[in-house]
Amino acid sequence: MLNVLLICSMGASTGALCEKIKKAADQQNYDINIWATSLATANDEIEKSDIILLGPQIRYMLKKIVEAADGRPVEAIDMATYGMMDGEAVFNKVKEMALNNEK
Repeated sequence: MLNVLLICSMGASTGALCEKIKKAADQQNYDINIWATSLATANDEIEKSDIILLGPQIRYMLKKIVEAADGRPVEAIDMATYGMMDGEAVFNKVKEMALNNEK
Protein backbone atom coordinates (compact mmCIF):
# COMPACT_ATOMS: atom_id res chain seq x y z
CA MET A 1 0.00 0.00 0.00
CA LEU A 2 1.20 3.46 -0.90
CA ASN A 3 0.65 6.17 1.74
CA VAL A 4 0.15 9.61 0.24
CA LEU A 5 -0.12 12.80 2.27
CA LEU A 6 -1.65 15.97 0.81
CA ILE A 7 -0.83 19.17 2.63
CA CYS A 8 -2.64 22.46 2.11
CA SER A 9 -3.08 25.61 4.11
CA MET A 10 -6.20 24.47 5.97
CA GLY A 11 -6.71 20.85 4.86
CA ALA A 12 -10.27 21.41 3.66
CA SER A 13 -10.17 21.63 -0.14
CA THR A 14 -7.59 18.86 -0.34
CA GLY A 15 -10.01 16.48 1.36
CA ALA A 16 -12.28 16.63 -1.69
CA LEU A 17 -9.31 16.07 -3.98
CA CYS A 18 -8.27 13.04 -1.90
CA GLU A 19 -11.60 11.39 -2.66
CA LYS A 20 -11.13 11.92 -6.40
CA ILE A 21 -7.57 10.57 -6.29
CA LYS A 22 -8.74 7.52 -4.34
CA LYS A 23 -11.48 6.93 -6.91
CA ALA A 24 -8.93 7.08 -9.76
CA ALA A 25 -6.70 4.64 -7.87
CA ASP A 26 -9.59 2.26 -7.24
CA GLN A 27 -10.47 2.26 -10.94
CA GLN A 28 -6.94 1.02 -11.66
CA ASN A 29 -6.93 -1.47 -8.75
CA TYR A 30 -4.09 0.47 -7.12
CA ASP A 31 -3.81 0.13 -3.34
CA ILE A 32 -3.47 3.64 -1.93
CA ASN A 33 -4.04 5.29 1.41
CA ILE A 34 -4.43 9.02 0.93
CA TRP A 35 -5.30 11.75 3.38
CA ALA A 36 -5.15 15.52 3.74
CA THR A 37 -3.84 17.67 6.53
CA SER A 38 -3.22 21.32 7.17
CA LEU A 39 0.22 22.87 7.12
CA ALA A 40 -0.07 23.40 10.88
CA THR A 41 -0.26 19.64 11.57
CA ALA A 42 1.88 18.38 8.67
CA ASN A 43 4.93 17.49 10.77
CA ASP A 44 2.84 14.98 12.73
CA GLU A 45 1.75 13.25 9.52
CA ILE A 46 4.92 13.23 7.39
CA GLU A 47 6.44 10.15 9.03
CA LYS A 48 3.33 8.11 8.13
CA SER A 49 3.65 8.88 4.41
CA ASP A 50 5.56 7.51 1.44
CA ILE A 51 4.81 10.46 -0.87
CA ILE A 52 3.91 14.05 -0.06
CA LEU A 53 1.96 16.47 -2.23
CA LEU A 54 1.46 20.16 -1.52
CA GLY A 55 -1.50 22.25 -2.51
CA PRO A 56 -0.44 25.05 -4.88
CA GLN A 57 -1.34 27.69 -2.29
CA ILE A 58 1.59 26.53 -0.10
CA ARG A 59 4.14 25.69 -2.79
CA TYR A 60 6.32 28.36 -1.17
CA MET A 61 6.86 25.81 1.65
CA LEU A 62 8.28 23.17 -0.69
CA LYS A 63 11.89 23.51 0.47
CA LYS A 64 10.91 23.32 4.14
CA ILE A 65 8.68 20.25 3.57
CA VAL A 66 11.43 18.54 1.55
CA GLU A 67 13.78 19.00 4.51
CA ALA A 68 11.20 17.55 6.90
CA ALA A 69 10.35 14.69 4.53
CA ASP A 70 13.61 12.86 5.20
CA GLY A 71 14.07 11.61 1.64
CA ARG A 72 10.42 11.06 0.78
CA PRO A 73 9.34 12.42 -2.62
CA VAL A 74 7.64 15.81 -2.34
CA GLU A 75 5.99 17.84 -5.09
CA ALA A 76 3.52 20.68 -5.36
CA ILE A 77 0.31 20.00 -7.30
CA ASP A 78 -0.05 22.07 -10.45
CA MET A 79 -2.42 25.02 -9.97
CA ALA A 80 -4.66 24.15 -12.94
CA THR A 81 -4.89 20.48 -11.95
CA TYR A 82 -5.75 21.44 -8.38
CA GLY A 83 -8.29 24.04 -9.49
CA MET A 84 -10.06 21.50 -11.69
CA MET A 85 -9.90 18.92 -8.88
CA ASP A 86 -8.50 16.47 -11.44
CA GLY A 87 -7.98 13.41 -9.26
CA GLU A 88 -6.88 11.25 -12.18
CA ALA A 89 -4.07 13.66 -13.15
CA VAL A 90 -2.86 13.87 -9.55
CA PHE A 91 -3.02 10.08 -9.24
CA ASN A 92 -0.90 9.74 -12.38
CA LYS A 93 1.64 12.09 -10.78
CA VAL A 94 1.61 9.96 -7.61
CA LYS A 95 2.32 6.81 -9.64
CA GLU A 96 5.18 8.57 -11.43
CA MET A 97 6.64 9.74 -8.11
CA ALA A 98 6.36 6.23 -6.65
CA LEU A 99 8.06 4.71 -9.69
CA ASN A 100 10.88 7.27 -9.60
CA ASN A 101 11.35 6.65 -5.88
CA GLU A 102 11.88 2.93 -6.49
CA LYS A 103 14.89 3.56 -8.74
